[in-house]
Amino acid sequence: MKKKKPSALQAWKMLLMSLPKGIAAFVTVVAGLSVSLPLSVFLVGIPLLAETLVLCGSMLQAERRKTTAWSEAGDLREAEAPAPRTWGGWRSLLAVLGRGRSYRGILYGLFQLPIGIAGFTLGIVLPVTAWAVMLSPLAYLISTRLFSFELFSDPVVWDRLVPTWSGIERSWLAGGIGAVFVLLMPIVLRALGRLYAAWISAAAGPVAAPALEEVPAGSAVETFESEKLPEPTLYA
Repeated sequence: MKKKKPSALQAWKMLLMSLPKGIAAFVTVVAGLSVSLPLSVFLVGIPLLAETLVLCGSMLQAERRKTTAWSEAGDLREAEAPAPRTWGGWRSLLAVLGRGRSYRGILYGLFQLPIGIAGFTLGIVLPVTAWAVMLSPLAYLISTRLFSFELFSDPVVWDRLVPTWSGIERSWLAGGIGAVFVLLMPIVLRALGRLYAAWISAAAGPVAAPALEEVPAGSAVETFESEKLPEPTLYA
């Protein structure tokens, strides 16, 4: 049975949402560390730091569930459903400070913002540019009939590339190039989605076995630490 390809539309939505998620994660990390680290001298900031790690880790695992579901051509709405969280006590909360993988949420919070900016920018610029170039004949007619402006009279590019062609012929050439870009856009969006899923997988790291003897079952920390998900595939 042929494997279903990941949705290009969902990949596009994932790229657009990477920016607000990056802002939320960055604000959480900066605010959490700014408050908890100075107060750690008085021991008050230690549980705040642990809670910051748990919160950032939960955000990372939620994004990992979503990218994994997309890579497997699954339903992203089911992946977005939050896992049930229960309070496991101060011991389970503070135990997260001794685990190295707990600090991966901090890494995610710091780097998700620039990656989200890049993903959001590409998700907006690439489709808009492809459609704009494909509509070059319409743009040519509007510019010449309404504004008496020759849109494709460029001595640097068009006059050297096709010197004998008229403006309308040049616009149809540009429109054909734009149509090719529009047809290739799903492939480009899937490739960007795989890169984003690879970043989330690298930030989350390998799946660790749950430490049930240290963390009570069903607690928020146990749910974060024992998240079992398959690694997202890099190639369709």
